[in-house]
Amino acid sequence: MDKYAVYVIVVYVVTLVLLGAYLVWLAQRLRASRDEAGLTGTVQTTAQPSIPPGKRG
Repeated sequence: MDKYAVYVIVVYVVTLVLLGAYLVWLAQRLRASRDEAGLTGTVQTTAQPSIPPGKRG
């Protein structure tokens, strides 16, 4: 094995662990913000285009 191979492997492992921890933290934060929005009763809806009465099916 190369002299620096151990260092490269350690850097990759540390980077992947930090990335995984960040993604878990981000998912928990997103879930908490969704739960908070649901508790306050604010629901985001998409606007439906209005259809004039003479044009309905």
